[in-house]
Amino acid sequence: MKRTIGNCMVALIIGAGAALSIGACQRSGSSRTSGELHVDVTGKGFEPAEVKVPAGQAFTLVMTRKIDQTCATEVVFEGIDRRYRLPLNQPVRISLPARPAGILSYQCGMKMLGGRIVVQ
Repeated sequence: MKRTIGNCMVALIIGAGAALSIGACQRSGSSRTSGELHVDVTGKGFEPAEVKVPAGQAFTLVMTRKIDQTCATEVVFEGIDRRYRLPLNQPVRISLPARPAGILSYQCGMKMLGGRIVVQ
């Protein structure tokens, strides 16, 4: 009986820890799955407009343009001299190498909409 209660307590503690971890990820302001950060292009621009990544880790930014009426048909990273086309409703995976702490900004080709990656 004591063993069953002990096993239940361990399961509850592990479950609570997992729930807290999931909640923390959801509050981060970005959708992150297995090293990928998802950013959508909508009528409001890049959503979320800011994503956070740990310094020193490579990551992949997945951008999906979900609206046709936008100037964001491409994304430009001037700080690293890269430009990517954003076809409608097609995820574009942008692999970025590990970076030191700082901010990497990006914008549409017309410089009207933008966002940033905070490396911390």
